[in-house]
Amino acid sequence: MDYEYDIRITGGKVIDFETMQVSEKDICIRDGVFCSCDGGQAQFEVDASGKYVLPGLIDEHVHLNVSNSNIGANADLLCIPMGVTTAVDAGTCGWTNFEGFYRYNMVRYVPDVLGYLHVSPYGVHSGCIHEENHDPADFNEKEILKTAKKYKEAIAGLKVRMCRATLGSYGIEPLKRTVEIADHMEAVTKKRAVVDVHYDNLPEGIRVEDILDVLRPGDIVSHIMQTHGDTIFSEEGTVKEAVLQARRRGIIMDDCHGRVHWSFENLKKAFADGFYPDIISSDVVRISSYIRPGSSLLHAMMTDRAAGMDDRRIFRAVTYAPAKALGILDRAGTLEEGRPADVCIMDVQSYDALLNDWWGGSCRAEKAYVPLMTIKDGVIVYRQTFF
Repeated sequence: MDYEYDIRITGGKVIDFETMQVSEKDICIRDGVFCSCDGGQAQFEVDASGKYVLPGLIDEHVHLNVSNSNIGANADLLCIPMGVTTAVDAGTCGWTNFEGFYRYNMVRYVPDVLGYLHVSPYGVHSGCIHEENHDPADFNEKEILKTAKKYKEAIAGLKVRMCRATLGSYGIEPLKRTVEIADHMEAVTKKRAVVDVHYDNLPEGIRVEDILDVLRPGDIVSHIMQTHGDTIFSEEGTVKEAVLQARRRGIIMDDCHGRVHWSFENLKKAFADGFYPDIISSDVVRISSYIRPGSSLLHAMMTDRAAGMDDRRIFRAVTYAPAKALGILDRAGTLEEGRPADVCIMDVQSYDALLNDWWGGSCRAEKAYVPLMTIKDGVIVYRQTFF
């Protein structure tokens, strides 16, 4: 029998992330892409009544170099059951080891995996006496640009860590040099090179304002809810005007949880001030995969919801917003006809549990996000047994 569609998802709630309006809409898939629903039969009918039909989720900041890194998680095991169909490795590799990551992990994973190239030659590692080298003189621009050109479809931009553990006496100079190289990368690759900044526990003499002043519109600040040193909050507990101005200028804010880079206190303060992250990401590494309080992208979403962020903002922050920031709306973050058919069917279920952060804070959760089905390029790759 010839079928008009491979998959038709009926009765689901679909969000227009431009208007933030919700409507009930059927979604049809044929030959791996979304298509119009004009009638006819589907080989597989999926009843999503009462559930959200979302573009496949995007984890914009996670560590997935499982083969030649001591911190990378396995994208197939971590992402697909969570409804994540696109992920970005957050600088686990520099120019010396990115090729191995590409050959042995990225192209073999089920989800699409991009990567930020670390400006430090070897990328992020763990368990070492010294963190990665942030001497700007060691940022080998020639090799970085060579790697970026060779793998331009896989590299989203550059990663730099601005924190006490990496900066030493270098101050703001590593960030300035990173932005300079990113500008040169764009000239070479003819595409956007996002600078993704790990912001945490700054050394004396550096403020969050200093970081924001160097960044360009479209660059991303990760760990904006971090708890140490100079934070995004004023002495009065409100979000600093410099942070609000940076957002108006186009700097993108990612709360990028991990285990230690957030607290319920900071989430609640920010949300009470009307300040929500543009992007939510997990920052999961191998040892935190499925281990609370930084276990997954879903856990980050649930903690933000418990602290007061609403469902629609959260769903936008893990689909449309990161796709737009990365310049990949042609292949992720949308249910538009003609785009690759990546889908997460999500249920919001009643839940009653106390969630904890790393710092002794807690917050009661009343709802849980439960992925019911993950579709990648028009193929069902995960399904809950009860759905």
